Amino acid sequence: MVGTVGDWLHGRGLCEDASPVLEGAACSYSGQELCRLVGGAAARLRAEGVREGDRVAVLLPRGTDEVVQILAVMAAGAIAVPIHTRLRDEQVAHVLSDARPRLCVTAAARQLALHDPGRALGAVPLLEPLRDLDGTPGAGFSGSVGPADPAVILYTSGSTGRAKGIVQTHGNLVSGAAVVRRYLGLQRSDRLLSLLSFSFDYGLNQLLTTLSARCHLTVADHLGAGELATLLRRHRPTGLAGVPSFWHEVAAGLATGVLSPEDGASVRFVTNSGGRLWPADSARLRASWPHADVYAMYGLTEAFRSAFLPPAEFDEAPESFGYAVEGVELLLVDVETGAVLEGPGQGELVHTGDLVAAGYWQHPEATARRFRPDPRGNAGTVVYTGDLVRRDDRGRHYFVARLDRMMKVQGHRVSPDEVAREASGTEGIGRVAVFGVADGPAGDRIVLVCEGDPDDASLLARVTQRCRSRLPSYMQPREFRVLAALPHNANGKVDEAALRGIL
Repeated sequence: MVGTVGDWLHGRGLCEDASPVLEGAACSYSGQELCRLVGGAAARLRAEGVREGDRVAVLLPRGTDEVVQILAVMAAGAIAVPIHTRLRDEQVAHVLSDARPRLCVTAAARQLALHDPGRALGAVPLLEPLRDLDGTPGAGFSGSVGPADPAVILYTSGSTGRAKGIVQTHGNLVSGAAVVRRYLGLQRSDRLLSLLSFSFDYGLNQLLTTLSARCHLTVADHLGAGELATLLRRHRPTGLAGVPSFWHEVAAGLATGVLSPEDGASVRFVTNSGGRLWPADSARLRASWPHADVYAMYGLTEAFRSAFLPPAEFDEAPESFGYAVEGVELLLVDVETGAVLEGPGQGELVHTGDLVAAGYWQHPEATARRFRPDPRGNAGTVVYTGDLVRRDDRGRHYFVARLDRMMKVQGHRVSPDEVAREASGTEGIGRVAVFGVADGPAGDRIVLVCEGDPDDASLLARVTQRCRSRLPSYMQPREFRVLAALPHNANGKVDEAALRGIL
C-alpha cells in the first residue's frame, strides 16, 4: 500500500534494523540509528516552526548529514528542496528565490564553496544541522500528509532557461522506490555505491530504493576514475549507478588500466539513465565486467521512472531503454497529428499511469504544456516527455532526439543525436555533441564538437571523412571543433548552453 515517506520508514522495518544501512566518509548508521536521527531532526524542524507544506532547502556537503536532513524534512510533512553540491551562487540564489523556503538547513563547509554566501542565501533563515540529535523514531513526523501531498521539489533545467522546480509527491517517491527495488531484485545483502546527487531524481530514487530494501548504501563523492577504483576496492559494492558521462569515464579508465577488471569483481549490476550509453563504452564495460548485469533505464524528473531494458536483452539491443516499468504505459504520439501510434513507429514519448509528478512549482503555464490529458480520452494526467522515440517490433524503445533540439536543415528534420552517433566511432575521439545554429533560409548550420587532442592535426580530417561516408549531404556538419573535454552540468550531462557559450 502506498503511503508517505514517514510511514514507509517505519513500515519497511528500517527502524528496528540493527545492521548498517547508511555509510559516509566518517560515519556509519544502522537502520535504528538512522531513524532516531531522522526523528530528532524532524522534531527540531517542527520546533523551529516548520509545518506541513512549508519548503525547507537543504544545502549541505554530500554525505550522511544531507541524507538525514532530506528525510527529516519529508517526514515532518514539509517539502524538501535539495540543492546540488556543485551549484554556485547564481543557481543557489535562483532556487531559493523560486522555492521561497521557510528556512535553509546548511553548514559553514558548504557555504565556503559560495563566492558571496550572504548574497546567494539572501534573507532565508539558516539552520545548522546537528549530529547529536538522538530522537525517538517517528518524533516530529507528520500524521496529516498523505501520498498525494508534495514531498520534494527537484530543480532541473534543459539546454536553455532557468531551472524549474518539479514537485514529486510522497506517492511518487514510495512507489518509484518499490518498482525499482523489485526489478533490480535488491536483497538485504546488496551494497550500493551512491555517487549521484540527491537533487537528481535518479540519485534520490537510488537512496530511497536502497533504504526500501534495507540493504547498504555508501555515499561518496566521485572525483575521477582513480578515486573510483579506490572506492570499489574499499567498499566492494554489488550495485553501481551512473549517467553516460560517468560510464564513459569508467570505460576510459578500463582502457588505460586506471580501473581493472578486478576492481569490478563485486559488482553484480550497473544501471544507466540520463541518456544512451555510447556503443564503445558499453562494449568496454561488458568486456571488462562480463559478470555485471547492465540495466539501461529511462526516466525524467516529471515522471520519476519510466522504463528499463532487462539485462538479458542488453547485448541484443544495447541502445534501447526497453519497456515501461510496472504501473506505467508508454505511448508514442505522432508529432504532426497528435495521433497515438500503435505498434512499431516513431513519435513523442508520452508517459501514462503511475509516477506522474504534480507539475512545476509556481509555473502553471509550463505545467499545462507538459502535463496534459490522456490523448486517448482516458481519465488522468499524462506527461508529454518532449523526447522523440522509436519503438521496434518487439516493443522496445529507443531515444532519437529531444524535440526541442531537432534541427531543420534544407527542409529536413535532423536529429543531433543521430549525427553524433555516426561520428562517435572515429578513432581518437571521445564524447560528441551536436547542435544547430540558425543560418538563414537554408535552416540550421550543424555544429559538431568532440573530445580529443586539439593538437592532433589529422583528427578533424578523420571525423569529416567518417561523417561524409555515413551521413546524407543535408546531415553533414558544417563546423567542427575539438576540445580536450566537453563541459558537463552538475548531473553529468553535456552542458549544451555552456558549450554554445565557449565556441
